[in-house]
Amino acid sequence: MLQPAFPVLEILAQLPPGGLLLTPNNRLRNRCLQVYAARQEAGSCWTPPPVASLQGWLDKLWFELQQQGWTPALKQVLNGEQRQLLWQRAFDQALERQLLNNQQLCRDADAALGQLLQWQLVTDIERIDTALAPLLEQFALSLNPGEQPLIAMIEAFAHQLHTHNAITQDQRDQLILRALREEVIPKLPQIDTAGFAQISPLADAIVHEAAVKVVARPSAERQGEVRSAPCQSLEDELYQAARWAAGKLGQNPRASVGIVVNNLGQCRAQVEAIFTRVLEPQYLDPEQHRYTLPFNFSAGTPLAQTPVGSGALQLLELLRDEWDYSQLRNLLFSPFWGSAEELQLRTALFRRLQRLELRRIDGATLRYWAERVAQGLGLEAPQLPGQLEKLGDWQRRWQRAPTEVWAARFSETLAALGWPGPRNPDSQEYQQLMHWENALEELAALSAYGGSLPLSQALQLLRQIASRTPFQAQTHDGPLQILGVLEAGGLTFDHLRLVGFGQQQWPPAPAPNPLLPVQWQKHWKMPRASAERELELARELSADLLNASSDIVISYAAEEDGVHQGLSSLFGSPAPAAPIDSDPLGEHYAQLASATELEKVADERLPALPPADCEHVRGGASVLKAQALCPLNAQLRYRLGATGFMAPDIGLSPAERGNIVHQVLAEFWEQCGDVAHLQSMDGDRRREQIDEAIDNALRNVRRKHTHLPAGFWAMEQKRLSRLLEQWLELEADRPAFAVEKIEWEQQVEIGGLQFNLRLDRLDQLASGEQLVIDYKTGTPGIKDWLGERIREPQLPLYALFQPRARAIAFGQVRNGDCKWNGCGDLEQPIDGIKAAADTQKDSPFATWDELTQHWQCGLQLLAGEYRNGVATLTFDRPADNDSELWPLNRWPEREQAEE
Repeated sequence: MLQPAFPVLEILAQLPPGGLLLTPNNRLRNRCLQVYAARQEAGSCWTPPPVASLQGWLDKLWFELQQQGWTPALKQVLNGEQRQLLWQRAFDQALERQLLNNQQLCRDADAALGQLLQWQLVTDIERIDTALAPLLEQFALSLNPGEQPLIAMIEAFAHQLHTHNAITQDQRDQLILRALREEVIPKLPQIDTAGFAQISPLADAIVHEAAVKVVARPSAERQGEVRSAPCQSLEDELYQAARWAAGKLGQNPRASVGIVVNNLGQCRAQVEAIFTRVLEPQYLDPEQHRYTLPFNFSAGTPLAQTPVGSGALQLLELLRDEWDYSQLRNLLFSPFWGSAEELQLRTALFRRLQRLELRRIDGATLRYWAERVAQGLGLEAPQLPGQLEKLGDWQRRWQRAPTEVWAARFSETLAALGWPGPRNPDSQEYQQLMHWENALEELAALSAYGGSLPLSQALQLLRQIASRTPFQAQTHDGPLQILGVLEAGGLTFDHLRLVGFGQQQWPPAPAPNPLLPVQWQKHWKMPRASAERELELARELSADLLNASSDIVISYAAEEDGVHQGLSSLFGSPAPAAPIDSDPLGEHYAQLASATELEKVADERLPALPPADCEHVRGGASVLKAQALCPLNAQLRYRLGATGFMAPDIGLSPAERGNIVHQVLAEFWEQCGDVAHLQSMDGDRRREQIDEAIDNALRNVRRKHTHLPAGFWAMEQKRLSRLLEQWLELEADRPAFAVEKIEWEQQVEIGGLQFNLRLDRLDQLASGEQLVIDYKTGTPGIKDWLGERIREPQLPLYALFQPRARAIAFGQVRNGDCKWNGCGDLEQPIDGIKAAADTQKDSPFATWDELTQHWQCGLQLLAGEYRNGVATLTFDRPADNDSELWPLNRWPEREQAEE
């Protein structure tokens, strides 16, 4: 059993009748009760010992004052969300302007007022200016309200409190002190305090006023072995800590093992994942029913981050009328609504919406396509379209309302969506559901303070409540405890490991309240006020931790943010810890590997394409390009239809910009026709035709991106105009030519595959030769045409099916760097288009015909590979392995296995 660091039974035995043992938190109080109960187990009944946590004791005193009818106690004590609402009203009144982050300002102001009250610098906040004036003068600070905005904020907040007959919790504590001084509450004969690392002046005054005698009980000192363990990173620290704990419990399953993690609240999810993986690897088996993990956390998970709470908050976002793609993806694929049978519909709907390439999806679009996709799939009585239609109707009808109305509306919405899903919840999910109901009740209780709110603010309040509500699964008390630094205070362990105590993490950096003068915070040693204050507290906490066990290991990351570090100097220079032999995770994997005889299966080939599928191969030349870069990815993307999640860009994507340039040039040459006409135009006429082409090209794009402002399109017009001026100057210097075909489609067959190709442009030269052109806004090169595997097959493929083509070229349409980049055999040379023999050093191709023969063989090879299902995970350059497909081709796992 986990023991307190002080002799509980001895202290209780020495307390006089009516005395009290006071602890800083419920965790330590409960430990004291367990120790006492274990001693009393032989008896049939016993009187509960006089042990209380500080907060629980203050709550009890306040309840007694209310029961007595003491007039100052007949007020409502506000919780965090209620205070937040009143602070927001106070800011609107005091500051008279909109702020970018008034929620954070509310929290800072609430904390600042709490510190002023807990440090007893003010007692009457309704006259805050009078109370603070002497303090400002004492530290030679300005009395100008413009330089001390907190004064106006607190005055407005005090007015809100008075209006609602309410007080803050810190004001309640001051009233308790007043009641004790006025002897409204009788004194106790003795209070013993134990386990306190820090206590505010107000709480300390209450304790001393409440008892005739106060005794501070120190923790027992333990002389133990301390070792240090440098690690590579926090992740490495946690893995080693989990393996170390497994080893200690393997030696003695009844031993108490403590893991104290610095900043546990910030990395709790990572800690839980690693300890679960190491100590309970079978827990991750998809077929394993979920059960309560055999270790206890002092820090709960915010309800908003639990599966049930997060799922509910996501689904309530459907009441809005617009979503980005990330939100919509999470909504449609949430497991907490709808049926598994409709997963096909939701998947098809999301794919269809992706093809719209809109930055945001509005409610009308979502409902329209849900109906269309459901009809196309031929599903019987699909629920999704009707659910979305009902939510859309509510969204239009529901106006501003008090929070109690919104709480009922949110419950109705979730019920209409079938939340939390058709399956029965397990134990943890059921507990999360109970916490969720409590969160809705808290939201409803805000009605008296929030007035009528719009949907957005009501949802924001619910999210805040869920984020503040800790979820701690009900568990049996196990031997392994994972705690934060403050929660570990006053406890002892058989074995203790401290994680995250490098020089840069311990002591923590100061973070004074931005609304209070720093001079005040330093002078009165307020929390996080200065480096000296943090050092003093860290020194006390470190000493307590070193007394908490006779077997201690302290770990730290040897490198933090690229900076090398050692162990915090507060722990001295302990000897290195012994290497960790235990590896439960490795043993588990070894057992799985030995349990079944493994069979090697060749996975480098798919079945060959059926003849019917060879007739219309989707993807065009992109199929052959993908096969050249990485055969497996080609088969995944074009035969199995694998695609990644691609969120639209904020403005125009690079692909869209490229397509616009293609369309503008197509519009221009449709009108211009040949170089003679281009050369005959004067500057004004050319600019006029350029602008006309740009207007036509942008017309459809603007309809798609209605969210972009007019100024954006004006800049895009100027950019395109400047770019085309440069490009057409290059075109005007060419020998005579006429544009024969633009955006021309052609069906071709190679290697048994039939493709539809779209040609950017085909020029007819004066000699009768043809030049095949593909516009690029990047920086293309011709090297990928010349290797054994043709990485850029589009232009070579075009050339093979244009009998009079004697050259191919990329038209590099790039601001400040417009040029041709190609190869061929032309009577009249063009700058940038090289002869076949000059395409590379020691070129194996002496003539154009030899080069086209190389393309013929290379493209037939790629087409044959694709047709026959060749699917090897091979590539020459890392960039050739499409990262979108890593979850399927499992390249990162193969790299790890090779290492």
